[in-house]
Amino acid sequence: MRTLSAAVASVLVILPALLLSAPTMAAPPTQDKWTVMVYIDADNNLEPYGVMNLQMLESVGSSENVNFVVLIDTYSGPASLLYVKNGGSEVIADWGEVNMGDPATMTQFIEEAAKAAPAEKYCFISWDHGGGWRGLNWDDTSYELGVDDFMDMSDLHAAVADADVHFDVFAFDQCLMAQPEVAYAVSGFADYLVFSEETVYGQGFPYDMIASDLVATPTLSAMGLSRVMVNDFADYYDSMTWANDWTISAFDMDAMDGVTTAVTHLAVAQTNALPYYRSQFKNDLSNTPSYYYPYYVDLGVYASNVLNDKKIADPEVKTAAKEVVNAVDAGVILTINSKHNGDSTGMSIYFPGYRQSYLGLKEGYDDVQFAIDTGWIIWLQAFCSNK
Repeated sequence: MRTLSAAVASVLVILPALLLSAPTMAAPPTQDKWTVMVYIDADNNLEPYGVMNLQMLESVGSSENVNFVVLIDTYSGPASLLYVKNGGSEVIADWGEVNMGDPATMTQFIEEAAKAAPAEKYCFISWDHGGGWRGLNWDDTSYELGVDDFMDMSDLHAAVADADVHFDVFAFDQCLMAQPEVAYAVSGFADYLVFSEETVYGQGFPYDMIASDLVATPTLSAMGLSRVMVNDFADYYDSMTWANDWTISAFDMDAMDGVTTAVTHLAVAQTNALPYYRSQFKNDLSNTPSYYYPYYVDLGVYASNVLNDKKIADPEVKTAAKEVVNAVDAGVILTINSKHNGDSTGMSIYFPGYRQSYLGLKEGYDDVQFAIDTGWIIWLQAFCSNK
């Protein structure tokens, strides 16, 4: 989900002496440094904020080296593919009514944006409500037409896998997306992720600040842009006295294998030790920061709690917990949080503490590839049992 607040809201001169030399190859065409693609699914109650964020981008616009390409679908009108300029946008194509929850729509946007504005580096921003592994990109018009659709993690994976574009930065201007379950879905297709463990206010990313910084320094690396996005987000909400419940982090996808391996080890070790330490695991979980959904808890803090729990003596559990702490720390290159979320380490994980909470979402989590491949779902099944 994405929270609403009261504020609403891109000559050759051949000398005679050279005539006998080998022919000169034509220089390849110059290519822009960055293309930023923003997938604005505002076909719902976030429409005013979608329009506001587009206007923020238009206050800066594309430059000689940086392109901003937007697909925006609003509740009050059809979708348009736009090339963002200072003071306005150029319509590349009218798309009519589309289902923004269909992965094929995202794939087509990626392909068309890359074709319209090729660049050395690509950044993609997914914009809408978000629910972590539970899904993203709901389209109300499609729902009213009888299509109850959104993207789950397999849809997100398909959307980026089917597009022949590798992303230097992939960002989620959406609530609750900073999870290994989400990162795993785009693994192999992005170098850095920017996302939030907590909900994101309706105002979303500070697009004018981010665009200004990128246009001013188009030579930014993928890591550099990721850090800029995190810092600009923090500066933006720090300036608002009412914004006291937010998180933002950047994650290096080179660490994804390490996180996956560590969580796999922790799942196995804890499952094996559960008969002896169930109450300790429950206590460590209860002392872990949680977010809008209480079953989304900070992965790094939970593992640290287990590691430092003097009542747990199992060496395998301790080793696995330390691996998780180290893996999260290696992957999260920058995290900034409001005071309310000061202990957050940049990545949460699905971890319900009660059987009914787990059973209510089990059907959806059964299909999450990260949960399957790590065995985290087996651990949850054991932990949330009545035994």
